[in-house]
Amino acid sequence: MAKLLAYYNLCPINNIEDFLGLSRDVDPGCVINTLGRNIILVVKLSNQRQIRSWTVLDRLSSKVVYDFRSERYVGVFGGRYIRCWNRDQNDINTVKKVKLYRSVLDLFTLSNGQTLLLYTDGSCESLESALETRKQNKLNSNDEESAQSVDSKTHTIRDAQILVLDNGTPLLTYFVRKEEDGSMELNYALLNPADLKTYKGFEKIALQRHGEDIKLVSSCVVDGSDGPSLLSIWSDSRIFNLQLSLGQSPKREEGVGNFIEMVQTINVKQPLSMASIGKDYVAFYANNKNQDGAILVLFNVQFKVFQSKQYFKVYFVSSRFWVVESNILLAFGQTLAVVPFKISKKQLSDMIGSMQTFDLEHTIDDESINEECTLVDMYTFDEVMSANVVNQDTINASKGVYGKQTANAEEPLYKRLYSEYEIDDALRAAYREDLLLDVFECSSLPKDTVQIKLFNNADLTLGPLILSDNYEIALEELERSGYSETEISDRVVPLLVQAHQITDLAKCLKRYSVISERTIVKALTYALSLPVPEFDAVPSVQDGTSKVPPEDESELPNQEIIVEAQASHASHFDLLNVVLSCSFNRKAIIPYIRKELDFPTVVVLLKHLEYLLVDPMATLSETLHNVENFDSDEQVVQWIMVLLDSHYQQFILSTEETVREQLQRMLDIVDRHVGLLNQLQNLSPSLRRALQRKALNSTTDSNQWYNVKSITLY
Repeated sequence: MAKLLAYYNLCPINNIEDFLGLSRDVDPGCVINTLGRNIILVVKLSNQRQIRSWTVLDRLSSKVVYDFRSERYVGVFGGRYIRCWNRDQNDINTVKKVKLYRSVLDLFTLSNGQTLLLYTDGSCESLESALETRKQNKLNSNDEESAQSVDSKTHTIRDAQILVLDNGTPLLTYFVRKEEDGSMELNYALLNPADLKTYKGFEKIALQRHGEDIKLVSSCVVDGSDGPSLLSIWSDSRIFNLQLSLGQSPKREEGVGNFIEMVQTINVKQPLSMASIGKDYVAFYANNKNQDGAILVLFNVQFKVFQSKQYFKVYFVSSRFWVVESNILLAFGQTLAVVPFKISKKQLSDMIGSMQTFDLEHTIDDESINEECTLVDMYTFDEVMSANVVNQDTINASKGVYGKQTANAEEPLYKRLYSEYEIDDALRAAYREDLLLDVFECSSLPKDTVQIKLFNNADLTLGPLILSDNYEIALEELERSGYSETEISDRVVPLLVQAHQITDLAKCLKRYSVISERTIVKALTYALSLPVPEFDAVPSVQDGTSKVPPEDESELPNQEIIVEAQASHASHFDLLNVVLSCSFNRKAIIPYIRKELDFPTVVVLLKHLEYLLVDPMATLSETLHNVENFDSDEQVVQWIMVLLDSHYQQFILSTEETVREQLQRMLDIVDRHVGLLNQLQNLSPSLRRALQRKALNSTTDSNQWYNVKSITLY
C-alpha cells in the first residue's frame, strides 16, 4: 500500500516557467535544484540544508544532472554548450565549454549512472557518445535535420521519461503536442544500453477518442508489473490503460487501451498533472471535485484503486512533478513542496486493513482449530500399530516382566496412549496448560458470564493490554470492522490524550505495532508535558505501588540480578519511555518533530535520552512486536540523531553554555563507545588465532625470521 506523508516546503520559486527542474545527486537524500537560469543548488531533503551552490553568468537551458560515470556535474548552456565540473569546483564560469551541433532539450540520469541527452528533434544519445561524435554531427548536420522525428517548429516535446525494464534495457518515452490543433501523440523507443541511441526507431500512439466533447486531460507512462503502459485521463472522468507493445507496432483498433476506472474525487474540467512514482503507482495533482482546493492522490494501476490523499488549500493550474528516491517534489505557484511517500510490499493486505480480531466467537475457535490441525499433522493414530502394542503388553504382563518394576517404581514420565481419544485428551490438557487467557468480568454482560480474550502477545509490565471499558469497546468495534493498526491508533490516541488517560495510552502504544509518526509525536508531546516522575518507586501491576528492593552491599549472589533489576526498573513504566520505544521511520518523523517540538523541549528530551544512555539500569522496554531485535541503546541513539537533524540550525545558533556542555557530553559518550570498538578490533586477531589453535609467541622467544651478529671489521 502506498502512503503519502506530511509535506513541507523546500524553497520558494520566483517563476515556475524559469524553474528548470530537479535531479538526484551523488549524495543519498540530496537533490540538484536548478532554481533558475543562473542558480544551481544542492539541497539535503531531510533538513533543507544547502550542501553546495553555484552561480553562473551564462544562461542554463535545462536542469543540471550528475554523471556517475565521470563523477561530474553536467549543465547545458544556450542549448548547445556543455560544461562538466566536479563537486569541489568553486567557480564554474572558468570551466571550458564544449559545443554541440544539435540543440539539447533536456538531460536525464539513468539508474545505472549513465547520462542521456535528449535533443529537440526527438533523438537521443549518451553523454559519452555526444562528446565523441560531435564533430561528425557537424559534418552531417543537414542529414540529421532531414531525418529528425519531431519538427521543433510545429511540435513540442513534453513529459520525457526514462524507464529501465527488468532486462536492463532503457525505454525512452515522451509526448509530442501539435501546436496547431493541440493533438497529442506518444513516442517511445527502446535504447541501446551502450550509447543510448534508439534501437529500432520510435513507435507512435495517437491519443484520440471518438466523441465531440471528449478531450484528453492528462497522460503518462507507468512502469507496471506486466510492463510499461500508457495511462490517460479524459474529460468524461474515465481512465484508460494501454499496454505498450515493445518491438511491435501497436494495433490501430486498440486506440488508447481499456477503460479501468472512473474518477470521482478529481475535477477533470481543469488541467491536472500526473507522474509515475514507482511500480504500478501514479500520482495525480488536480483540483478538488468541489473546487475548494487542490488534491494530491496516489492511484494503484494494478488494483485500480485510489489509496492515499493529500489536500492543499489552493489549486494552481501550472504544476510540475519530479520523483527523487522516495520523495515527490511538486512545484506549484511559487512553492516547491516535498511530499515523502512509502510503498509497502504487502499491498493487498494493507488495503483491506486486515488484522487479528479478539472476538470470542471467532478467534478462540479459529485459534484452537489451527493449532489442532498442526498437531494432528505431526501425531496420527494408527489402529494396527496400537493393536500390536496392546498384544505385546499383554504378553509381557503374563510373563511378569512388569511385576517387579512396578512394585517400587514411581509413575513413569511418559504415559503410553492406546486410543485416539486418549491422544485428544492429552492435546486438550496441553492447550489448557500453555494457552494465555485474560478473563475479566463486565457489568454489561449477563450474570455469571465472563468474556474471554485471547492474546498471543501478553505483556507483564503494564498488565493485560486491555483498556478501560469505553475505550476497549471502541477498539473492539474498530478491529472487528477491519481497520488497520495505523488507523486505529490515529483515532484512539488523540482521544486518550484529550482525556488524560495515561495508563490506557501506554497500553495502546504497546498493543499495536504499526503506529504513524504523526501519532507518535502527538503522544510524545503529551508525555513531555507531564510532570517528571519520581524513579524512587517501581509501580506494580497488581496494586500500582511497590518498593525497590534494598541494596545489598555483599557480593552479588548471581549475575542475573542485574538483568532482573533492569526489567523491573521504573523507566519501563514511564509513559515517555513507552513512547520512545515505538518503532518509527526516521525520515518521516523529522518534519513532525520540527513542527511540534520547540527547541527548549528538545533540549529537555535530549537530557532524558542522555540519562537513558548513561544509566545502565534505566533502559527502554521493548514492545511486543520487536522483542527479538530490540536494542535500547540503539533506539536511544536513533532518537538523538532525529533531534539533532530536526533542530540542527537551533543547535548551531544557540549561545547557551548548557547546550554546548550537553553536546560535549554526547561527544564524550560517542568517543568512549568508539574506543571500545577499537579495543574489540584489536582483540579479533587473538580470537582468530585461538580458533585456529595457534599459540601466541611470548616476547622472550627468539625470532626465527632474522639474526643479529656483531662482526669486528678492524
